[in-house]
Amino acid sequence: MSKKSKNKKRQAQTVSGNPTATTGNKPAPQNSAPQNNAPQKAAPAKTGGNARTNKTAEPTGFFQRLLGVIMLRAPIYRELAHDSKGTLQAAIVVVVVALVVGAVNYFASTQLPGLPDQATAASKPVARSVVMVIQELLLWGAGAFVIAAVAKNMFQGKTDTGEMLRVFGFTRVFQILLILGVFSSTLAAIVSIAGLALSIAGSIIGIREATGFTTGKAAIVGIFAIVLVAIIITFFTAFVLNPLVTTLLPT
Repeated sequence: MSKKSKNKKRQAQTVSGNPTATTGNKPAPQNSAPQNNAPQKAAPAKTGGNARTNKTAEPTGFFQRLLGVIMLRAPIYRELAHDSKGTLQAAIVVVVVALVVGAVNYFASTQLPGLPDQATAASKPVARSVVMVIQELLLWGAGAFVIAAVAKNMFQGKTDTGEMLRVFGFTRVFQILLILGVFSSTLAAIVSIAGLALSIAGSIIGIREATGFTTGKAAIVGIFAIVLVAIIITFFTAFVLNPLVTTLLPT
């Protein structure tokens, strides 16, 4: 067999063994199915369950928070505890409630007949208001600090003083009921009990939502902390506040 015939035979074997071989530098036709280049639709996102963690809800307004606290709504207490911008709002509640209660008591002592110590109550109303605001702010700060310390260090709760400041600042709104007590001693006793009960209920809800405790554990923390706060405030009043009142309001 000639050399030329052998080369033709080798080329024929190469072509038959490789279906994709090219002839005349042109690509062989492909038998594969055409590709679908249409855009694929994304799978819809799942809702529910942990969907709340995927987006941040807008915080409620100041008056909505007040209403939620009064109605003992747990989500509002939780929002307050975790919103660092709510501390100023809580301070406003503490100061306004103290001023309103003090103003109503001052008006009742000077305008309503039959109330004792009218002359004493009418003297230096501005100084009395200052003392009352200072007293409420100190009670608010000391209570928040002690309750946060007890919950975190003794019961391993996940909270801090800032969260307790916000929660307990807003629960001071229940003290506004005390203005109804200026009209009679019986009514004063009733509203005092009601205000105390609502304050305790709100405090327990606030501790529970801030720390993640159960309601029972939150109640234990609250009671334990209230006893400590009462002891601290008693000593503070005797050795600091009373001398301040005597200086600002001499008899």
